[in-house]
Amino acid sequence: MRLSIASYLLLIITVCFLIQFQLVRMEEMTHSVKEESEAEEQAREFYELYENIWKDLVYFPVPESTENEEAVVAYENSWMFERTYGGSYGHEGTDLMAGIQKAGYYPVVSISDGVVEKIGWLEKGGWRIGIRSLHDVYFYYAHLSSYAEEFKEGDVIKAGQILGYMGDTGYGVKEGTSGKFDVHLHLGIYIRTEEIRELAVNPYWFLKYLEQSKLRCSY
Repeated sequence: MRLSIASYLLLIITVCFLIQFQLVRMEEMTHSVKEESEAEEQAREFYELYENIWKDLVYFPVPESTENEEAVVAYENSWMFERTYGGSYGHEGTDLMAGIQKAGYYPVVSISDGVVEKIGWLEKGGWRIGIRSLHDVYFYYAHLSSYAEEFKEGDVIKAGQILGYMGDTGYGVKEGTSGKFDVHLHLGIYIRTEEIRELAVNPYWFLKYLEQSKLRCSY
């Protein structure tokens, strides 16, 4: 039985449609597999980066006092709580609040081994110091009243070394601005990925872990 020209055209269109449908399905499947592969790769990358933080942890950043039982610190999971200095933004860190409101009283020690990467005045952070760890984690200590010594960028730091003293500096363009808030230590932890140079992570759970690793100092 001969097919009419219209039938031939309909057959050709149907075959082309089926081929196109299969190509689209194959492309979708390939795209889906690619997305899953990228998601797995990203998950693996973040797992390794977070694992690096755990590898670096040695000491809680504020030692216990051997002389004053009231010299305690308190902190909560304030991750991404609103802050309003200079605009509204999320809190990228954990604040360790001083039980004794006296700037320069509590020593602040390095959580990890590392190298001084940043030091000096920041408008928000006041007198701050940033330590780059052996596993490429950036530990940020802010609102210090003073430094323990004249650190400079590139100085090698050992875990437990005193970096400075807890204070209330910051929230001011002028160096030395203080008294805008209670005495405390702001701790920030940052990792870097291929896409993001400084990705903030929540320090709270790492601090909870370090509760069992506090130094004891005379103050």
